Amino acid sequence: MVSAAAAWARPFVHPGGLQTVADLQRMKTNVLAGNHPWIDDWRRLLKDPQARSNWRPAAHANMGVSRQRADEDAHAAYLNTLRWYVSGDTRYAECAVRIFNAWSASVNQVPSGQDMPGLIGIPIFHFALAGELLRIYPGWKPADFNRFTNMMTRFCYPVCHDFLTRHNGACISAYWANWDACNIGALIAMGVLCDNTNFYHEGIEYFEHGAGMGSISNAVPYLYADNLGQWQESGRDQEHAQLGIGLLGSACQVAWNQGDDLFGFANNRLLAGAEYVAKCNLSYPASTIPYTFYNNCSNARQCYLSINGLGRLDDRPVWELIYNHYAVLKGLPTPYVKAMAQLMRPEPGSMDHFGYGTLTFTLDAAASPFPPNPIPPVPTGLKAEAGVSRVFLNWGKSPNDTAQGYVVGRSTDSHGPFKDIASWNADSAPQYTDTSLSNGVTYYYVVAARNQAGVSENSKPVAAQPAAAGALPPDWSSANIGKVGRAGGASYAMVSQNTFITKGAGGKISGKSDALNFTHHAVNGDFAIKARMVSAGPIGWGKIGLMVRESLAPDAKMVALTLGGVGDRQCRFGARADAGAVMTSQAGNDYTWLPVWFKIQRAGDVFTGYQSVDGTNWFKVGASTVKMPNQCLTGLAVTGGKKEVFTTTVFDHATMQYISK
Repeated sequence: MVSAAAAWARPFVHPGGLQTVADLQRMKTNVLAGNHPWIDDWRRLLKDPQARSNWRPAAHANMGVSRQRADEDAHAAYLNTLRWYVSGDTRYAECAVRIFNAWSASVNQVPSGQDMPGLIGIPIFHFALAGELLRIYPGWKPADFNRFTNMMTRFCYPVCHDFLTRHNGACISAYWANWDACNIGALIAMGVLCDNTNFYHEGIEYFEHGAGMGSISNAVPYLYADNLGQWQESGRDQEHAQLGIGLLGSACQVAWNQGDDLFGFANNRLLAGAEYVAKCNLSYPASTIPYTFYNNCSNARQCYLSINGLGRLDDRPVWELIYNHYAVLKGLPTPYVKAMAQLMRPEPGSMDHFGYGTLTFTLDAAASPFPPNPIPPVPTGLKAEAGVSRVFLNWGKSPNDTAQGYVVGRSTDSHGPFKDIASWNADSAPQYTDTSLSNGVTYYYVVAARNQAGVSENSKPVAAQPAAAGALPPDWSSANIGKVGRAGGASYAMVSQNTFITKGAGGKISGKSDALNFTHHAVNGDFAIKARMVSAGPIGWGKIGLMVRESLAPDAKMVALTLGGVGDRQCRFGARADAGAVMTSQAGNDYTWLPVWFKIQRAGDVFTGYQSVDGTNWFKVGASTVKMPNQCLTGLAVTGGKKEVFTTTVFDHATMQYISK
């Protein structure tokens, strides 16, 4: 790589976005020769509606009317350009020209609307990448090309620059990494497209040293052994973590094609982040993945690795780019990135990514075989746990597991035959919940692993008998507290270590008084109550969780550990220290997804709330001092968010540990 001064002076490589002429020629040669894996991804691309020459754009004067629809047009232009170059059929190039000309003739203002400035950077990034690719088509008239680059310079650049400069006036860490990442990529790509060194180097500088969360040291804030780097959004959800990896990976690829090595910056920090996100999404046990508590200036607390989106292989085709650069080109070890690339090969398209990286980024057939793996090993450690009208299945995952999905078989006889009741090929999570069954019947289950090469033999069978819910235990009661609108109730079954199904309306657990359904029993002295919330719906603006009360009076002293709020995902530990007082609240994990474990522990007048993703590793949410009598009421709380709306919640593993009496 050249010096900074020389980089400012050199001309841009064209085309030099995601692909160079050499890249285009490589994919064309291999597709026409029918070589794997290029031909496999090419055939997949041909089925994409966005890759057809009859695609019609939906251009607007304000690109922000719908950033998603704008991005669809950018994708269509990119994919049609690929089809033209590989096939030689100019109908596809002409389609891309129509898309670009429609937009450049329509846009007459800086984009505005929801999430802007901000996420409009995604379609702008993609328009710039697709335009850079199409510039080699001789049928795109110079005047039309100039109008397109003028659109980028006059209307698109300002909104990207403004977001990275001001972040809409928010504190610097308020936005997630992917918001910065798309704008970083847009600046770099627009710089290449428009031959504008200022745009380009502004993006480069922000990637390396920017204050926002998309700069690489903030996007990967913590480094661990084995080249793992925690991604900034790993406690939020795995979908957004992969989005950020893909956006920054694409930005690095553009810079690489221009002679700048952002991939290698800060000792290959992007690779550390990619390895971490890949390992998470391969469904390795959470105990094998280090995690550091993360918070930002908006108090979006992330206590542990998020389970939301874990294991999904049906979206985020971002791995072939990362794998081919670091492993194939640079020869670096990338065990988890390589595994993700193999499981998604041939890569599909996507709403937020161009995709089809098996076609566009594969460098060497021997390093990227298809099918990529032999038939996966037989799943081991299958366990079945009976619940109310359901059976929970989970099984082990070996370090070298190449399963892309699984097949679940069921029978009412231990010797079979086993009928397939579920089958999938785009999720690596080793678990399944069977809900299409009859209570009181013993079911036997087997699981087989599958990938592109085939399906394994079945595991050894396991059995479970689901149960129907009935009356509550003798020492438990269900009460409707306050103005609930509709009376709720609860039922119980002695499965999954005590399962309660609760239903409640009522508007709140907050303020000076409450309105909820409370399934409870009386306890004495110090204790710890815990339960897993398996499912709930609809929560709306209601809350569900554990509660301790002095009495059933609406304004009674109480403590509660609840889930609800924005997106049904905010954990809070609340307390009302005196009857009729306003309840105080302490924030827990801001991105809490079901299933989740809650626990409240009493030690004298000190009550402490904990949450856990697995029932083993607990994270303290908060603690409050409330002078309760020796005997108090403890149990399960449910509100509907509105007086007339029911929320139904399944609690299991509901246990009480008496510490003293």
